[in-house]
Parts: sequence; structure tokens; C-alpha cells
Amino acid sequence: MSDTTVILPQFVELGTNKITGLLHILKKHQVAYNKALLLHDDNTINIGGNDIITTLRETNIRVINQTVENSDEKTARRIKGTIKENSPDLVIGFGGGKVLDVAKLAAADNNVRFISIPTTLSNDGLASPVSVIKDDDNIPISHITKPPHGVIIDIDIVKKAPLRHLMAGVGDLLSNLSAVFDARLAHEKKQEQIDTNALELAEVGGKRLLELGAKKIDSPVFLENLAQGLVKSGFAMCLFGTSRPASGSEHKISHSIDHYFPPSKGLHGEQVGIAALFTMALQKNSYYEAVSSFYKKIGFPGKLSHLGLNQEEFIRVVLNATRIRPVRYTILEHVRPSADDIKGLLKKTNL
Repeated sequence: MSDTTVILPQFVELGTNKITGLLHILKKHQVAYNKALLLHDDNTINIGGNDIITTLRETNIRVINQTVENSDEKTARRIKGTIKENSPDLVIGFGGGKVLDVAKLAAADNNVRFISIPTTLSNDGLASPVSVIKDDDNIPISHITKPPHGVIIDIDIVKKAPLRHLMAGVGDLLSNLSAVFDARLAHEKKQEQIDTNALELAEVGGKRLLELGAKKIDSPVFLENLAQGLVKSGFAMCLFGTSRPASGSEHKISHSIDHYFPPSKGLHGEQVGIAALFTMALQKNSYYEAVSSFYKKIGFPGKLSHLGLNQEEFIRVVLNATRIRPVRYTILEHVRPSADDIKGLLKKTNL
């Protein structure tokens, strides 16, 4: 666990009509600014980005806007340069994970407050201190940085997101049940100290989804619970100071996929969600059956073929996954599954 001072988002606004009420929200939370940088992609500028620009400019705020199409080092450098050149006192990210990751890192590196406004619920990065940026070899690298100053989630916006992206958010959130198991295992084996509050916060959202049942995943009640769970997962990482509460053996496997078979064919939440079925079976995790059943009911793509992997490739991925963050003790280090063990679990999980 990190010894650094805990920094949390100062506010979270979740509900409908949040984009319309943006000025009121910023004023309520005493966010003072004269110049804002809005980051978006080619799609999100048309589903609310232009409205944000108009709203801010009507109050004589100078607004600069930039398009973010990739979350890579080149784009991050460009946005950092834009901030240094124009000196905004507020950065607003309006988009999916790529936009938010670049905005978060660039704002933090320039010590500018960042407001996260996700347009989808595909992963827990919307409220976390983690920014995932691809390096020059197209490998995603996680950077620990400052979390957003504030998070604004408009259900009217996220409900329009592609169903696949919402499914990925479910996979990312439920994969925490694997990650928390690993963290407790590491503590039990005296490999790491843990923050029990952070672990409980990381797993509560996934448990809530399972309790809620397989409702239509783009319904308001499901989206609100998914959003709350992803925010709590982000807060758990803030408390811990690392991604540990939400990143265990399933994330090691996902990172191994990224490393050995780039570019990844699956979304991050799909990769960790599918990997979690394998790791939870290996853990003999009490939530395995519930998660497997839930996936089937909502139509989650729980097959290796969705990731473009065959059995032999996945075996290679798992056997090499312990090289990822080797100091992070998980079920993979504890069991050290052989190729035959992996084959047996693949048959059991029907991946």
C-alpha cells in the first residue's frame, strides 16, 4: 500500500440533465476558472461537446477545444503542449477512456484541475488515479497520477453509448471480485499489507450488480448502479495509492495479452472480464458461478475467440502473466498453474 497522501475527487455528480446543469454544478462545488480546455473525440463533440463549449462561452469563459483520438504518448505530449501554451485553469475531458486518460495525465502533469465527464461506462478509470497510455510499441502502460477534481456522469449521455462498451464496464467492475480475492490472499500469505476499506469499496459495486440481477443493462437503474460501482472502484485505488484493489491476476493476464498479441482485439473490460472467469475458477472464488451466470444472462462475450485468441495462445499468455508486476502476489504466483492445469480450467470454464 502506498504511503502517499490520499487524494480523492472532490465531488461526484450522477443523474440526468447534468450537461445542461454544468455551470450550476461547477459553481456549487466552487470550481473557479477563466479559461477552459475541452478534450473530446470526433463523436463526443457532437453528442454534448458543442453544448459544453456554447454554455461556457455564454458566460465569457474562453474555451479551447482539442480532439483526442488515441491514448498514446504522442497524443499525451501534444495535449501537454497545448496546456503549457494556452495556460487553461480547467481541463474538461468529455469522452470515453482514451479521452479521459489523456486529459487526466496531461492536466496532472501541468497541475491543472481536471473534470471527468465520461460518455460511456466502459471502465473504472473515470474516477481513478490511473491513466493508461500506449507506448511507442502500442503497449498500454498504467501511470499513477492525480484523480479527477470532479466527476460528472450524465445518464442521458452514457445510455447512448454502444452496448459493447457498457458490457466492458460490467466486465471491468466484476473483475474486481477476482482482484480483491488476490489482495486478501497476498495479505494472508504475508506478501502485502492491505487496506480493508479500499478492498470493500472495490468489491461492493460488483456485488451490487449481482444482487440487482440481469436487468436490461442500458436501463437507468442498471446504469446508475454500474456508474456508482465504477466510481467506488476508482475511489478504492485512490485510497490504496495504486491499482491493487482493482487489479489482480485477471489484469496480469490482460496485460500479458496486450504484450504478446498487440494490438488487442478486445476492449480492456472485455479482456479482464473474460480473464476473471479463468482466475476465479483457479481461485475457487465463491462468486464464480454467480458471475458466470450473470455474464450469460446479459450476453457478455465470455469467450477467448472474442479476443482473437485460441487455447494455445491463452496458455502462453497465462504462463507468462507472472512476469507482469512480479511483486504483486496473486493466485497465479500461489498456484503456478501448468499448461495442463490451464487446459483443464479452460474446459471447466468453457472459455
